Amino acid sequence: MTPDLQGYIRDIHYTPCLTQPLVRSAWDSFDINAAKGCGVVTLADGEDGLAFSKWISPKRTRSYPFARIYNTYGQNRKCVSIIPVIKDEGIAGDNDRINAITFSWMSLLNVYIILAWYDDARASRRPGKITGQRFDNDYIRQQLEAVSRYRMSALHWNVAHFERDFAALYLRAVERYQQISRRTGVPVHAEEDHLRVLEAFAPNAHLEIDLFKRLSLARSQAAALRESAVTHRLENLLDGDKGLITISNYLGGQYFLTVDELILSEGRAIIQESKHSTRDTLPKLADVQDGLFKLILFSNLDRLVLNEQPIPFSARLKLTGQLRGQISLPCLLDEIAAFADANALSASERALVAGLDREVRANTGLKIAIGEAEA
Repeated sequence: MTPDLQGYIRDIHYTPCLTQPLVRSAWDSFDINAAKGCGVVTLADGEDGLAFSKWISPKRTRSYPFARIYNTYGQNRKCVSIIPVIKDEGIAGDNDRINAITFSWMSLLNVYIILAWYDDARASRRPGKITGQRFDNDYIRQQLEAVSRYRMSALHWNVAHFERDFAALYLRAVERYQQISRRTGVPVHAEEDHLRVLEAFAPNAHLEIDLFKRLSLARSQAAALRESAVTHRLENLLDGDKGLITISNYLGGQYFLTVDELILSEGRAIIQESKHSTRDTLPKLADVQDGLFKLILFSNLDRLVLNEQPIPFSARLKLTGQLRGQISLPCLLDEIAAFADANALSASERALVAGLDREVRANTGLKIAIGEAEA
């Protein structure tokens, strides 16, 4: 039986300590297709600009979009994420669509979404696939300017943007893929399948957010059950089970999110994100940032209810790899040094562990375990 998890959140305070420097782009020459995965774009009116990240696919498990958003988080400026509503890689490739869980993550963490479509692509060397997909840059620039002028929260922007624009942008994306297919000679996924999904989300050509959430939740529950039965090669799932949590904010809205692992031990719950390296001593920085970004929200929960009963809880990042021993952060510098020496950590790996120690000290709701640790 899947546990019924309900979380409640009032506000979010978080200081990221492992962010990488962001490249600044001038507005006059800004092209989203040429830009890095995340950065800062200055604006024509001379304001501080926007911290942006772009998603290569609407599926969260591809290309570490949360790591890129983590790098924009904590900036003293609005954070914007540019996400394609659909990414069809051709009949022999993946076919992904945005879902309501992404909407929930972004809205609760005050990240403004710009829904987008791929306007162009070329045939891949691999049969049945397209590559080099490009956004409509003029549209992205228009939306960035609109976000810069917007004076309400990301939640308000995202709700209005999805309800007003989702159906039209989805149809535009489907139309463009049909045009790309005709021009390149590469078959794409059936137009009818895309339209059937849209009809479910937007029965009157208008997206209903609550319906979108419910249908996405059903898909995510099925996916979570499938994933919990199989150990992912990049995760060392020895502690708990995957699941879903319903988050309620102070406005009364409900948002569905995935939990990598839920560990129940001695009347306490641990909401855990696990990152594992099968070859290296520690997971890569992007993996770590991805896990930390998810824990921003969980580490700020005011309370957690399990099967209608309040339960003490903590949020934890677990890192495993080719390691000897274990360490729990925060801890003394001498302990970190001894652990690093025992595992012959490189200079960059030592810097990563030191940064993680700073992250835990700066964010009291977060715990980090490196190596095998007790629950």
